[in-house]
Amino acid sequence: MKQIHGLMLVLLAAANAPAFSQVIMDSDDNAATLSGTWIQAATTVGFYGTDYASAQGGGSADTARFFSPKPIGTTGSWCVQARWTAGPNRATTAPYQVFDGAALRNTFKANQTQNGGAWQVLGCVTLTAGKTAEVRLSDAGVSAANIVVADGVRWVWDESANPPIPQDLCIAVNGGFGNGGTTFVGKGFGTLPKGSCRPWVGIVRTGSTVVGTSSGSACLSDDGKLLTASLHTTAPEYLGPGTEAIDHIELCPLGAAQCPAHAGQSDQGYFSGPAAIIPCTPALVAIPSSHD
Repeated sequence: MKQIHGLMLVLLAAANAPAFSQVIMDSDDNAATLSGTWIQAATTVGFYGTDYASAQGGGSADTARFFSPKPIGTTGSWCVQARWTAGPNRATTAPYQVFDGAALRNTFKANQTQNGGAWQVLGCVTLTAGKTAEVRLSDAGVSAANIVVADGVRWVWDESANPPIPQDLCIAVNGGFGNGGTTFVGKGFGTLPKGSCRPWVGIVRTGSTVVGTSSGSACLSDDGKLLTASLHTTAPEYLGPGTEAIDHIELCPLGAAQCPAHAGQSDQGYFSGPAAIIPCTPALVAIPSSHD
């Protein structure tokens, strides 16, 4: 058995499946666990990543195991997509087994003689939060005249069957946490519709080990040009017992050119300074139990 490294995690919109949300996890053949005899190649165009792997049918079963880059975050319906390079010698019923942890949820069969070079939906299954998902492809039952191609697997949150997964919102002040500044993290804040307000609950990360608790509200203007957030933060070990930091933050989601004349990308308050919406990384949204 060999392990080929090169894991890739991508969070992006699936262009060919607009009903899906932006929660997508990718893994290519270079991150799969391959057992048996597999050949890495880049001779047929349309592969994902740097190459693809293929196994010849007719002998003992060769298996490619793709694992989700991280455990499933939310229980619900996830749709599995796969990629392969198409050709006349490919299997017409390449079997993809989909596992929820150790439990087999379904087996989907794909005709790899066609529809190569693009993500193809195999089917949707229920996956469980906290478990590592797996898709297992083998050449079991495949004719000796054909091959199966292991190229890429993708797990996509099925927004057509589930509500969207709430996304965190991160606001950096003075460069943000890790760059000498402060970052406010709105847990599950998501996208705010124009002309609406929403409660804010989350954390503040500043210094090197400081984690405070913040609450308040945020409102987006009717034209979508100005987002204002009024946030209250407590962190007794840092601010002092009974002391609360108050911040009024103004942001321009459509860009500085669309900012109203009276407003700026700024925090006017305790953590005052330039402010900006930034991507929420795992290091930012983590809530450690040990902190100042």
